[in-house]
Amino acid sequence: MNKALEFTCPSYLGSDGVLKISRISYRDQQWVDFELGEQGLFRKSGAYLVGALPMEFHCHGIGDYDFSDLDELDLEQVNRRAEQEGIFCLPSIFLPHNQLDQFLAFMKEFHEHKKQSRYANILGISLEGPLLASFAGTPEKGNWAPTKSEWEKLASCGQLGLIYTVLSPDAMTEQSYLKPHMTAEHPGIEWIVDTLVEAGIKPALGHFQKAYPEETAKLIHKVVDTAQRRSRFAGPDAVLTDHLFNDMPNTFKHSWRTPAERMNRIEQLRQAQLNEWSLDTINQKVGEVPGTLIHYAAEGQLTICMNFDSEHVDLEVARRVVELTGSKSIIAMTDRIDTDSMCGQPLEKMEGNNLWYQGKGYVAAGSYTIDRLMHNIRAIGFSEQAVWDMTSLVPLRACGYLDILERMDFKPYSYMDETKTRHHFKARMPQLVS
Repeated sequence: MNKALEFTCPSYLGSDGVLKISRISYRDQQWVDFELGEQGLFRKSGAYLVGALPMEFHCHGIGDYDFSDLDELDLEQVNRRAEQEGIFCLPSIFLPHNQLDQFLAFMKEFHEHKKQSRYANILGISLEGPLLASFAGTPEKGNWAPTKSEWEKLASCGQLGLIYTVLSPDAMTEQSYLKPHMTAEHPGIEWIVDTLVEAGIKPALGHFQKAYPEETAKLIHKVVDTAQRRSRFAGPDAVLTDHLFNDMPNTFKHSWRTPAERMNRIEQLRQAQLNEWSLDTINQKVGEVPGTLIHYAAEGQLTICMNFDSEHVDLEVARRVVELTGSKSIIAMTDRIDTDSMCGQPLEKMEGNNLWYQGKGYVAAGSYTIDRLMHNIRAIGFSEQAVWDMTSLVPLRACGYLDILERMDFKPYSYMDETKTRHHFKARMPQLVS
């Protein structure tokens, strides 16, 4: 808690995403005034208060901890770091086959600690994989095809705090590199999605094959249809994506990561014809796979995760996607890790960007924080409501946490001063006066 924090604030952004004119004063760790008016923004000051924290939704490590190193992972320390940064966190783990039972034990322990009200800033756990059709920069040992019994083990983690697992619906096809390893014990994609969503685990679609986009798009339709029929999270939270445009077939260039590539950025952005993107033309402009995902997001049937670090995806491309789908269909993800190894795989940085690369030169992760992403989203012209939608409210909704946050008597707040510097603290819920 920031004990020295003191402010007077003319606007309030609630968990409903509505910015209201207000009269709020906070001093000596207590509310002096807290009165909310009508929807609007007091424009003489850019300061405002938010009844939430931003969220590291897809995050591979914080501080000294690589979330995929289950032997060394100390969630008490991770939670302490998250409290210090004033963020919520959803750790994303790569799971080698031989650590499945260890992961089950880890999830049971996590659940017990959550029942004891520990790890307040860690809202759940997620998996990247193991069923990935294209692993690119992800650790190879974290990619494998679970049998029915192994999927059932993973599904049992739904009641223990496993929020989502990234999977590739085209990993089961004849062209998949995993196909030679398939047996009668390996289920089809519909059975997998049924099993996950009935356990309360969201499928997050990504890491697709590059060669068969039309076939992959049909499988995306099948996953979304199955999830919408069977999941208790109908609507945009039934299905998520992994990072849009990365590790999927595209028909245009979406990032410029080196000084040499950036020499051609303006011309190649012009060729991408961003101003001509619409829901009617998007499949032709970007490709069947990302186009299908964007359509479903715009229709409110899935939520897209997308990088706003400017390096995974160019910010002009990201801006156009938000304009098409709306900010309530997007989760801004950092893909962050702070250490130079991930799941036993050494990482390094290259000149010209802040991404982490693995030994073969593939991008493995990001390094920016969620506050840097908030700055980037603001810089490309989006409102403060949109910034908080994508970095806090939508990911909190996907975790089923918004209602919990709203009911808290003692809850976290973010104060944004006139310079858009974020301050965080915890306080008792004030008696609201409308």
